[in-house]
Amino acid sequence: MTAADILAWHDYFVTEAQVSATLVGLLYVGVTISLNHLLQGRGYLYRAWAALLLQFEALLIGLFGIVPGQPPQALAWELIGIGVAVFAAIRTFGHYFPEDENSFVLGSRAVRAVREFLLHVAMLLPVVAGIILLLGGREALYWLIPTEVISLYLSIGFAWVFAIEIPRRIELEKSA
Repeated sequence: MTAADILAWHDYFVTEAQVSATLVGLLYVGVTISLNHLLQGRGYLYRAWAALLLQFEALLIGLFGIVPGQPPQALAWELIGIGVAVFAAIRTFGHYFPEDENSFVLGSRAVRAVREFLLHVAMLLPVVAGIILLLGGREALYWLIPTEVISLYLSIGFAWVFAIEIPRRIELEKSA
């Protein structure tokens, strides 16, 4: 893959960066609206952190992808570094703030397992893309598409839980 091949992805990277930056704002609003409720269940803090870092990962991928004339090897190492760093940050935070019985919204065992699987895929596919890029694979950047789709899916779902679902359930409990 050449710098010209990466340039062909310019619009994708710009869109990814714009969408991620916008979603980070939405997540901050949702977290702010529900902050008192989020603090009651440690798992909510983990979800908020994961959603923000997934979008930070996507934002960095987008920004690194539009660096003019960047050699493919540099982008490869950036993708690997982003994936490893986000993985380490989310896993470390998850260790100290695991989901618990107080983070009941969308918190069944099966839902948590699917969410964790998708989260790990989204965190580690940039590493896969970077390795394939280092090996000269022309299809390397296509591995970033599932990362973005999964990150959007999880982050929008988390934003919904923070901004809508938690306050709605709290109001239902008050009126019951």
